[in-house]
Amino acid sequence: MRLLIGLAIGFGIGFAGAVLFAPDRSRRREVDWPAATIDSGPTAIETDQNILAAVRRALRSAQEQLNEALDEAKEAQAKAEQELRARYDRKVHKADKPKAIEEKKRK
Repeated sequence: MRLLIGLAIGFGIGFAGAVLFAPDRSRRREVDWPAATIDSGPTAIETDQNILAAVRRALRSAQEQLNEALDEAKEAQAKAEQELRARYDRKVHKADKPKAIEEKKRK
């Protein structure tokens, strides 16, 4: 029940903030887009007679970008794993040192 009350209060506060701090509509500027001219040239689809080739090039480009991103992610994962293993090894060795010191004292 507390969850529902908290959600309702949070929603109410958020809605009130959005209404109170909303930008004025009178200040909104109209964007004047430049008119298309003949000098702008034909579109990419009009220049390429074979649309399927354009789609293949786009997909190949996207696939290359995806492969690059995956390679970078794998490198970052390997680096993070090495750092975590090194930190774990340091902690394990630190934890083992007091035991080794106690064993030396007993002898």
